[in-house]
Amino acid sequence: MKKQTLLEGLRALPGDESLLRTLASLLEAEGNWQELQQIMLEQLPRLPRGTPLEAHVCYLAGKASLEVGDLRQALALSTRSVQGRGDFAYSHHIHGRTLARMGRRAEALQAQQRCAALAPEFSWCWYEIGQLQIAQGDLAAARMALRQALALQEAQDPRSTGLFRQALEAVESQAMLAERRAAAASLWPERPPLSPHERLDAIDELALLTEEFRLFLDRLEQRDSGR
Repeated sequence: MKKQTLLEGLRALPGDESLLRTLASLLEAEGNWQELQQIMLEQLPRLPRGTPLEAHVCYLAGKASLEVGDLRQALALSTRSVQGRGDFAYSHHIHGRTLARMGRRAEALQAQQRCAALAPEFSWCWYEIGQLQIAQGDLAAARMALRQALALQEAQDPRSTGLFRQALEAVESQAMLAERRAAAASLWPERPPLSPHERLDAIDELALLTEEFRLFLDRLEQRDSGR
């Protein structure tokens, strides 16, 4: 009944900010993305151009479009929202998610980093940053981003950290394997790369651990000298 009342209110007062925001919150909570997309797109032409409300409705319509898989529409709307209100972090987040789905990862990473600069406590932008950095092969940066994402999510909603933990565990495993393989290649360049679960005899494992530590110290030294 509440939704129907809000819809009737919008028909009587198209573009009313309070009705739009209340209805959008209700539809988001329901996960009713198709209806949210339809209503926001219907209301958009009725809003004053260049206003924060127009940018917000573009964001809502863009988010709904992304959720229903309409990527071209999501990109157009999120771009319009970012251009209309560049200080709204969540528009950058939706813009970044859309770009990532379209395979434009470098632009997506820039968008999520902008979101993180505007809303550093938003765990999902750090999660997306980590995923994009994994795709770029930057496992060290991805590990840091996903650790940040998990810490924020634990503080905000400790019951819904499963996805964050899985992502962090996966990148930790990838990073550990990459470090083992780098150390093994340094010690035994003629050998094939180590398989993910391969274990060596005790003497070789000790040599491998020592080499991993040496390479770690080298990275620290290079990082410090570059400051």
